[in-house]
Amino acid sequence: MVHKIKSENLANEYQNWKFSQKLIESICETLIKYEIDHLKAGLENSLINSLQGDEAFDIYNTFKKLDLTNLIDGFNYTEIQLLKSDLEIILNLIRVTEKNATDSNEVGITVDDKSLSIADFKLTRNQYVDKAINYVAKKHNLNKAYESTLIAALRYASIYAKTRHIGPPQDVYDLFCDWGIKNEGFASPFNARLLGKDNCKFYSLFKETDFIFGSEGSFFDQEKPTNPGHWSLDPPFTTEIIEITEAKLKKWIKLYPSISFLLIIPASYQLKIKPNETVRLLKNVHSYEGLEGVKKKLPLDVNIHRFGEIEKFSVEAIKNAYT
Repeated sequence: MVHKIKSENLANEYQNWKFSQKLIESICETLIKYEIDHLKAGLENSLINSLQGDEAFDIYNTFKKLDLTNLIDGFNYTEIQLLKSDLEIILNLIRVTEKNATDSNEVGITVDDKSLSIADFKLTRNQYVDKAINYVAKKHNLNKAYESTLIAALRYASIYAKTRHIGPPQDVYDLFCDWGIKNEGFASPFNARLLGKDNCKFYSLFKETDFIFGSEGSFFDQEKPTNPGHWSLDPPFTTEIIEITEAKLKKWIKLYPSISFLLIIPASYQLKIKPNETVRLLKNVHSYEGLEGVKKKLPLDVNIHRFGEIEKFSVEAIKNAYT
């Protein structure tokens, strides 16, 4: 079924996504020796590192602001080693690639049981996408839900945000919620396991597209914890962002001793603050869930660090839920 609607925001996000697709195609055509997924991962990391604390977002301007240092830092976490000349090629392609103007605010949304789409962009439906749709539909209507879901999906897709939707399996967060964890940091509308649960909040990168799903905005923009309950923080696995997260967490632990926190990060990262307990999840043994909504084995060892007391907390229950 095709729904015709007028939406300046949806039309603009679609053009932003088209720009990012045109850019990655140009990069892949020039740097043909590298796989597209690795190039996307490096660009995603570069963009994410540059975005923290910057709520106002436009993909075109954000790309244009990237410099050599951003790219070096971003590609440090990929499986490829780019030469400086390769990174300079990427920067030049960013400079010369332009965004098409929006011709009309009238757009057609195609909806069926398996996907939502606008023109050549398709979002495959699964339990998490449908949960986001249903959340908005209950508060507004289905057309608003389809529009909002596509706006958010285009926003994340425009930064090649495959890893933004990775998270613990739903069973894990069902346990967390039962243990009093009511705040989920570093989520998106498509992996927020606490989305729709009573008295729970999630925090995500793009408040302007995600607020309709219940997002409180970026964790880094929170001056203090306001929603009652404990917190789970699962930041992107880059040293820069984990260090900023740890620094904020250290302050909150001191200022709010009645609140407890879980921090989910690579086992290789050496914390400066000492947790009360650590749960080790093993590569190729325990699982995560991605945008597809299916379990996949962890590609690296992961630690869940507990700071403070959490009633019912169980290492065995966590490991079982991750299996």
